[in-house]
Amino acid sequence: MSGSDYLKIWYRVQIGATLLILAMMMIRNYEFNRHRIALLLLCTVAILAVALVAELWEQLPSPIKRVNAWLQALTQPLILILAWDVITREIIVLLHLPSRGVVTLMIVYYFIMFAPFASVIGSQLTFSIERFIFAFWTVTVVFLPLMALPVDLIDNHFLLLALSTGAVGTVAYFILMTTAMRAWKLSWPGLRPHWSGDFNWWILLGLVVIDLLFTSLNVGQWPNLHLINWHLTMSAFEAGVTEETLFRFAVLGILFYAWRNIKQRLPLAIVTSALLFGLAHLSNAMLQHWDMTVLQALSAFALGLFFAVVYVYTGQLWLAIVMHGLLDWTSFIVTGSDLMKGATTWADWLSAILELVVFAGITAWMMFGQRRKVMERHVARLTGEHQHFGFMVRY
Repeated sequence: MSGSDYLKIWYRVQIGATLLILAMMMIRNYEFNRHRIALLLLCTVAILAVALVAELWEQLPSPIKRVNAWLQALTQPLILILAWDVITREIIVLLHLPSRGVVTLMIVYYFIMFAPFASVIGSQLTFSIERFIFAFWTVTVVFLPLMALPVDLIDNHFLLLALSTGAVGTVAYFILMTTAMRAWKLSWPGLRPHWSGDFNWWILLGLVVIDLLFTSLNVGQWPNLHLINWHLTMSAFEAGVTEETLFRFAVLGILFYAWRNIKQRLPLAIVTSALLFGLAHLSNAMLQHWDMTVLQALSAFALGLFFAVVYVYTGQLWLAIVMHGLLDWTSFIVTGSDLMKGATTWADWLSAILELVVFAGITAWMMFGQRRKVMERHVARLTGEHQHFGFMVRY
């Protein structure tokens, strides 16, 4: 049996168990005259029942399967989180078990809870636009593990921070997208180097030096060590891993495959992913000044170009994650916040424009010569049809 076969079995068992638990909760709430909650649970039970029927009925018409795939893609992550919250709460309250141990074990399961969903439902999304929507939708959902779980049941500050800062959701999203990308036969996130003789180590060293230099110039001063805390560290971890997983690993992979017949797919995909990365930061306008947010988006676009080049040239996502996480962590420690405070000055805009010119220039330089050939080879490996989630377990 292959890895996808085991994930399919896991998917069926998880759906069946979740359906049973939520059905019992529905009956319980109905008996206590909590009709609105009971109705909500009835809807979740019906959706899971449809998922189970669609999974077990192999002769189901193709149009119905596609409708079900989108129904599950949009609702099942939310239902799984709701069930996770309910189970965690009930184990603590009804069984009177230590909340710290229960929450720790449930967090471990949360990390991998979405993998079977990503494999089974994700594999049914065959168009690139569908995969785009899937990647962006799931990244907004998996960060809701406290959707229905009362925070007063978590009597450990570290665990509460891990949940509330998004650190837990980050790991879950990384595993979810890794599984989905394999289901789409795209790529692993580059955990094992595949460097050949045409790879230039001096270029790699140069990229690392440029990143360290920019990081030091960005903070402008030695980080205030007394400001180091778990909240800022987990926030930097969340930003580095989540954003690189989404914009470099997922978005670039999807674009490379979608534009596989376009000669200039490499620069086009890099610029597009960087642009989306910059636009995504405009959402911070709800928490900080608008001019500072626009400046941040411009800087993010420039950094998006650089991180994309690092990822594609090396084929290693972890290196882009480390660079991104270190940049955010040092910035957070210096300012004492994960948001940009104050208003912009002309010096800020000048620095952002200079940053854009430098990183755009590096990106353009990497598009020529042997450097381009190395990147094209990595793109071909990251989107090759030969890739599949196909480890085997033999008895």
